Amino acid sequence: MTTTETAFIGDIHGNAVALDGLARLILNDPTVKHTVFLGDYVNKGADSAGVLDRLLQISKTHAVTVLRGNHEAEMLKALDTGDLAAFLKLGGASTIRSYVRGPVGADVIADFRSNVPADHVQFLRAMPDVYQAEQLVASHRPWTGGGTRFRISAHLPVGDYPVIGANFAHLDTGCSSTSGRLTAFRWPSRTFTQVDSKGRLVGPDEP
Repeated sequence: MTTTETAFIGDIHGNAVALDGLARLILNDPTVKHTVFLGDYVNKGADSAGVLDRLLQISKTHAVTVLRGNHEAEMLKALDTGDLAAFLKLGGASTIRSYVRGPVGADVIADFRSNVPADHVQFLRAMPDVYQAEQLVASHRPWTGGGTRFRISAHLPVGDYPVIGANFAHLDTGCSSTSGRLTAFRWPSRTFTQVDSKGRLVGPDEP
């Protein structure tokens, strides 16, 4: 009997090519019945707008949960308040360029706001912070609540490979437009799949 899996995908950071490569592998896997994206879709990489657009479309056609990361929270705060300082410190300039797709005028926030589609803003607002199941809890930052469930998170860079312990998994493997890897961790098999920054499979699944 085939085991039904849930897949958890780490920080994407504006790399639409890596997302496309990993999505082809995970979303077309008949054993994966649900996919949870762990946040940090924007900033640093060159195509944050493309990443959010792809995730929005995927959410309409597949069983997925798209969690909010701290970078999405800061993007929403910038759009709501007009204060770009914290967002820019996190690499928000690349996100702004991905939406404006041309020279940014003197009024940066006005250009940004006018080029972010309304459905992207609604998508950001609707993102939950936590995914919970009977045996596990997943969040962008490591879960600090009580209990003994398996904990899955991103946010903390761990190098080329995910760190998988007895009761946790950390999945931020440094994906960006030019380097790092994007990781999908499967539960309950505790295997993982990775693509490089160009969306190419990195080796076989590893325990």
